[in-house]
Amino acid sequence: METEAVLKKKIALACKLTDKDQIKRMNELHQTLFKKVSRTVEHPTSYELVFNGTDNAIIGELAEFMKFERLCCPWLVFHLTFQPEEGPISIEMGDSAQTKEMVYLVMELEKLEKRAVR
Repeated sequence: METEAVLKKKIALACKLTDKDQIKRMNELHQTLFKKVSRTVEHPTSYELVFNGTDNAIIGELAEFMKFERLCCPWLVFHLTFQPEEGPISIEMGDSAQTKEMVYLVMELEKLEKRAVR
């Protein structure tokens, strides 16, 4: 298994997003969206971020987030799920052990896990 530093360097080199305004907006979305995560679910080959509530703004933010992430990381697989009856919305990212590890690092999920424990 590669070290975290080596993986972060590979991720930075692989990122296809180069426009400074797009990078700034993607970082803003990370900050905004991750504050709204109610829980993180670890799957065998992916991570799922679950958002409670019916905040319609989150739908647009998630769409924009996926647009930028697809530009940055074209290898990443997304699954967006809307539960019935105004239930939670979730986004699952990854489709292999390697992409799962990269998602964990790129999305800084350890910060979400620490926040959720408080």
